[in-house]
Amino acid sequence: MPNIVASVQDSLLNINEPKNYFGGKGIGSLPNPKRILLFLREDKYTLQQHALQNRSHHRFVLLFNISTVGHVHLDDLVLPIEPGQALLILPYQFHHFSKLASTDLQWLFCTFELEAQTLFEPLKNRIINTNAEMQGTLEQLLRAWNMPTSELQTLHVQAGILSMLLAMSQVCEQNEPSHLPDTTYNLVSTINRLMAHWRGRTVSIEDIAAATNYSASRLRTIFKRAAGIPLGSYLKNYRLNRAMALLRTSSLSISEISTETGFASPQAFSRSFKKETGGTPRSYRYKH
Repeated sequence: MPNIVASVQDSLLNINEPKNYFGGKGIGSLPNPKRILLFLREDKYTLQQHALQNRSHHRFVLLFNISTVGHVHLDDLVLPIEPGQALLILPYQFHHFSKLASTDLQWLFCTFELEAQTLFEPLKNRIINTNAEMQGTLEQLLRAWNMPTSELQTLHVQAGILSMLLAMSQVCEQNEPSHLPDTTYNLVSTINRLMAHWRGRTVSIEDIAAATNYSASRLRTIFKRAAGIPLGSYLKNYRLNRAMALLRTSSLSISEISTETGFASPQAFSRSFKKETGGTPRSYRYKH
């Protein structure tokens, strides 16, 4: 007890008598992370393939780089991320991973749903250097995750996620320098920018090859080496990712979304969407 008293002694100087015994802090409700998943990616192939398969979704993705330098593509940005750093990917942000320093890695992911989405908007596109507080919170979160399943365990995990997000937000408020987007030439981010610029038109591999001064075959080869997946699959995923976000967040019609995302017709969009997701665009919109 003497050690505890000594550690809080200075803070006690700011504790004053309340003016209102029925007021206080804590108005409103805390955001409550729900349907939390925690998983580890340990090889380059699995990381890149799952990024392709997961596509767009309404969940937050909290990434901790435990080992191996890499790059995260967010929409048309590319962010370098090093061991000891963290990143919050917001719902419907298109993301992929490239330029990994090794085929072996340890990237820890935590995905969850959160109703108060705007609260952590300042963390968007920010690589955060984890401090001692965050590392301690992460250790507590992992311990809570491995506890026997119970209501108490769930509360511990939710509290751990929320504590981590608040600690990251505090770092942003303190204006701690974080990595800015990589401005050097990067093929994946260049293609993302082209796709964003060409919204509303059907884009072929030949179009991108002409814009990047490669032959189509050469472009396919170097893209596969950089991104770990075929360029055709990546472009299809990019369009579907955009379409899913619009279905969830806009009032555009199915026909308008098919045009905006570069499909040849609403029928082609619906066929591709059902083939890749198992459901129709309309069912996806109302299901979510």
